[in-house]
Amino acid sequence: MSSDLVALVRREPDVYAVADGLVALGEPVELVGGPFQAVRVRDQGGRVLVSIEDPVLVEAPGEVARLLGRPAAERFAAAPVWWVDVRAVADVPEASRLARRFAEALAHWAGGTVWPELPAEPAALSWKATGAAAAPDR
Repeated sequence: MSSDLVALVRREPDVYAVADGLVALGEPVELVGGPFQAVRVRDQGGRVLVSIEDPVLVEAPGEVARLLGRPAAERFAAAPVWWVDVRAVADVPEASRLARRFAEALAHWAGGTVWPELPAEPAALSWKATGAAAAPDR
């Protein structure tokens, strides 16, 4: 079973440029695929980690809400929006991190968001606030 993400972006995304950018930033992966087929991100051993589908323009009002729910749709004023499926293979722990990093980079550069969102992390507490501080010996 895969781990699926959706990047919803305002401008037509250049999947190849963003994926190449991740490689340039030091991700030890290679890209395979081409027009009319999914881009596959493989590790150096040739194992597929992530599959990135071709972007699809969603023009129908209400379509994002129908597919992902109202909270996801409310992040956009109205259609059109570009939809990009990003799937990480389930049996490689690093694949989910890589898929999330790609989807977030795509959303950053093409103006959008990633679904599902990661849950918000709680505010960091100091060691004093957690009660972990022991009373000093006297």
